Amino acid sequence: MSRPSTGCSGERENRTTHSEKLRDARKKGQVASSKEVASAALILAIFAFLWGMAGIYLADFKELILLPTTFVNAGISFEFGLQETLNGIITLMVRMLMPLVVTVILVAILSHFAQYGVLFALESLKPDIKKLNPMQGIKKIFSLKNLIEFLKSAFKIVFLSILMFLVIRNSLVDLLKIPYCGLECIPLILGKLLEQVILNAAFAFIVIAVADFAFQKFQFTKQLKMTKDEVKREYKEMEGDPLIKSKRKQFHHELMSQQMTNSVKKSTVVVTNPTHIAIALEYRDGETPLPIVRAKGENLWAQRIIEIAKEEGIPIMENVPLARSLHEQSSVDQYIPTDLIEAVAEVLHWVANLEQQE
Repeated sequence: MSRPSTGCSGERENRTTHSEKLRDARKKGQVASSKEVASAALILAIFAFLWGMAGIYLADFKELILLPTTFVNAGISFEFGLQETLNGIITLMVRMLMPLVVTVILVAILSHFAQYGVLFALESLKPDIKKLNPMQGIKKIFSLKNLIEFLKSAFKIVFLSILMFLVIRNSLVDLLKIPYCGLECIPLILGKLLEQVILNAAFAFIVIAVADFAFQKFQFTKQLKMTKDEVKREYKEMEGDPLIKSKRKQFHHELMSQQMTNSVKKSTVVVTNPTHIAIALEYRDGETPLPIVRAKGENLWAQRIIEIAKEEGIPIMENVPLARSLHEQSSVDQYIPTDLIEAVAEVLHWVANLEQQE
């Protein structure tokens, strides 16, 4: 009877964040996320959208401005012209804003999805009575988290201000040329300045978003840090009380040992390897058509089979090839494989000779 194999759990380390605790937090809707990532994604998407659609939007603005004159020159009544003008304005505004709104919605969804994947936590929607507690609200206002958020906002303003100052300072030479080159230079110079502002702002938002996401990830991981006691308690909850597990294992061992003892007692002979493998075989002439494997085991279990056989006076024969073949090819309480009948018959013949000698 082979001893059931058990996976070695190994030593559990005091991990900074336990996977089970992370899963529980995720079920509650608690994940590491950064508002700056979403804000940066939205601003960059709007910049890119307006940049790419600039020509179309300029044409739509031109059509919007000239729309009233179309009905004035058509010689129609004021009421009808006003109604048609309003309808035209609404149509144009929807045509201009709808792609932008759809883009903003998609980018907002994707920015959150990129941070923590698909998340649907009903528990986060449950009402919390603690949120109605004024003392909790006051504590939240003066909490360390809000102080950090304030410092982040201040840093963001300072960082963006420095970038804008550098952009304008580098463009001063071009701006001072406007009085000399006339109105024709204004679109070119201001367009170049606007391009520099947008590119530098995009760079600033990306840097801030990456830094804030890394910080939020660190803070979230730190909040979920587990003490040694928490690790032990969670392991106990997942794996069960070690004392109970030990007793259950001991009971299982005793039960298997008793079953093995009863099985070996029925056997006619034990074939060994000589110490690493032991196979207990039973054969009753006229009762069993073929020899039956009553028990088999390796190492300690093999030694236990040999001990029982010695106690019960059951013959023990050392036959390394046969012991290995029986262990690999046979099952407990099943007949031996047909290709081993001849080898087992020789063992049984040896047992019969022993009995005759006695």
